[in-house]
Amino acid sequence: MDIAAIDRSATRGDGPLRGAAPRTKLAALALVLAAVLVSWNVFVLVGVLLVLIATLFVGRVDLRLALTLAAYPALFALVFAFASAPDVMTAAVIVAKAITAALAAVTVVLSTPYPQIFSPIQRIVPGIVGDALLMTYRTIFILLEKFSRLLRASRLRAGLRVGQPIRSAQATAGALGGLLLYSVDLAQRDYDVMRLRGYEGRLRVSTQRSSDRRVDAVLLVGSVLLLATSVVWRVAFGALNPYSWLTVIVPLVLVISAVLSTRRARR
Repeated sequence: MDIAAIDRSATRGDGPLRGAAPRTKLAALALVLAAVLVSWNVFVLVGVLLVLIATLFVGRVDLRLALTLAAYPALFALVFAFASAPDVMTAAVIVAKAITAALAAVTVVLSTPYPQIFSPIQRIVPGIVGDALLMTYRTIFILLEKFSRLLRASRLRAGLRVGQPIRSAQATAGALGGLLLYSVDLAQRDYDVMRLRGYEGRLRVSTQRSSDRRVDAVLLVGSVLLLATSVVWRVAFGALNPYSWLTVIVPLVLVISAVLSTRRARR
């Protein structure tokens, strides 16, 4: 998982989706997740998935990166479905639920800077939890860079070459050990620095405001419609199941329209 690519997508990209308020995107995510949880119709779930893909196109988010990240939980869901699902349709629903929910979360992560995601959450969780989440964002990149240097140094000192898996594993284990010691020292130094600068148990992060309220409105209305569709199909499944194909056709038209509009904008 390329964490640096995720951070670049969230902070350096452009597009209407990145201008929406983080609170709006989190509320839309909650509504979409509720729609996924309610529905047991594979066509409805595929329709929600197509709407998310159209949102990625319009929001100018890297679709390949988003689908790659969403595929991780889908693989685990596939194993679970293969082991426990009584029939093929149930297995398809389980996998569709996993990849749709994951893609909804990935859409928010790839279009919102990490501190802005946890800024609204920070207001409702204990101070130590919110601060830990924010500090984790910074520490991950420091530790990744340190691990890369330690691993490179270990391989150079050992004179490793291609085709030496055992010695490579030993070098990796040594680098991980050094990284563990470094992380403990880093945590203590960061805490000491924060205390010297006046840390009193709470890091404040200002919440980003929406640059276009119309985008916020579209996200919320679209999420409510997805949830309403899932609820209606769940309640009246007997009468509506023969028309489930409609929940795929409409989002498919949205995807095609989003692709065409994106290509026109690039020209």
